Amino acid sequence: MDEYTQNTPVQDDGNQPGRGAAIASLVLGIIAVVLWFFGYSALVSVVLGIIGLVCAGNAKKAGFVGGLRTAGFVLSLIGLIGGAIAFVACVACVGALGAAGAFDAINSAY
Repeated sequence: MDEYTQNTPVQDDGNQPGRGAAIASLVLGIIAVVLWFFGYSALVSVVLGIIGLVCAGNAKKAGFVGGLRTAGFVLSLIGLIGGAIAFVACVACVGALGAAGAFDAINSAY
């Protein structure tokens, strides 16, 4: 046995506790990163990133120490930060376009 599985308790069905939460964290992190590229769905990316971080924390509390948990944590964190940046950039872009349109409307009236 290696050092990771030696200290991790195994349930009767062979699954390690926290493995499901680690897998959920990984899947949510992947989806969060993918959603950056779809405009306002970056807000969903932020929500999924937060949920993925919570799942990674739950997996750690349950005693799961595999690479799935670490990868899920990292991808969820990247999805959270990147989604927040993409959402703010999208809102700023729409605001700038709206301000430019209002400026043009004011100038054309005079």
